[in-house]
Amino acid sequence: MQFVPIPTSRKPISKDDPRDFLDATFDQWFPFLEGISRRSKEPVNNLLKQIADRDVQLALAWDGDRPLALFGIRFVKRGDDLIGEVCWLTGRQVKRWLCLLPQLEQYLRDMGCKEIRPICRPGWARLILNKSGYKATHYQMEKVL
Repeated sequence: MQFVPIPTSRKPISKDDPRDFLDATFDQWFPFLEGISRRSKEPVNNLLKQIADRDVQLALAWDGDRPLALFGIRFVKRGDDLIGEVCWLTGRQVKRWLCLLPQLEQYLRDMGCKEIRPICRPGWARLILNKSGYKATHYQMEKVL
């Protein structure tokens, strides 16, 4: 299982392939957007705009043959520090790809981040995050009005 960030550069992949990496991998990550849209109630077109505007960087949990999960990462500044926010995380066979947390953390370190903020479901804290040194600093709750 591999953590595979998708470069956000608008440069062509090669002289033979004028597409950038987001365009070239569209078929791999687009199917996950429906699930993100359903849970977040954010229209798919809005999610696509965030990706196209490079507000969110995508990464895949890759099992060698196909993607099992999609990560959406937002980089934000807090003072002089860069923070990596995992704003989207969805996929199949969660127990197979949650082991990618160390690779995600290393990627964010390599990008210059001083902190990671994963947005997660309540059960994930118990399953892996607490055991990996994460601690709750805020809770986000919602209510349909």
